[in-house]
Amino acid sequence: MINVVLIDDHMIVRAGFSQLLSLEEDIQVIGEFGSAKETRQNLPRLKPDICILDISMPDENGLSLLQDIPSGIRCIMLSVNDSDLIVKKALELGAKGYLSKRCSAEELIQAVRTVYAGGVYLMPELTTKLVSSRHNSPIEQLTKREREICELLIQGFDAKEIADKLNLSFKTVHVHRANAMSKLNVKNNVELANLLNPQIA
Repeated sequence: MINVVLIDDHMIVRAGFSQLLSLEEDIQVIGEFGSAKETRQNLPRLKPDICILDISMPDENGLSLLQDIPSGIRCIMLSVNDSDLIVKKALELGAKGYLSKRCSAEELIQAVRTVYAGGVYLMPELTTKLVSSRHNSPIEQLTKREREICELLIQGFDAKEIADKLNLSFKTVHVHRANAMSKLNVKNNVELANLLNPQIA
């Protein structure tokens, strides 16, 4: 029997996934958590084989939580964001699978069984994106100014400080920041830092 824990702050997502997985004779959901704090407190005692972990948790980024999952528990990341940079970062941090919240029931079940058997599971379209991204990384899509602003954001400067430092208007900095985040498919400075720290030299 494959023991699974679901970690997602949306109850409806957990309920749907739990129902789908419980229909399988070889899979059972033994726990559900809605926050990183709850996960840290309770996951070690459950000792599941697999945990399905949402990247966008309310109290902590799922990629950060991933690094503290006890060894021996294989993680499948779950997200509405299928940016190849985020997928690669998740795999670098030890994830054994990556699913979009748009995945089918068959993909969900196949991911659990594949990862339990020692493999790595990526949805086919994600595999295609990863292969193509080797030749066209999103970081290369940024203009020189967008990259410069991203570097300063990662260093902890806010938009006003960046505007003063680069002799730009606050509005111009805000526009460049928004354009860069759109190109990289990230929502905030934390996700930006998680993605670009290894890439910006």
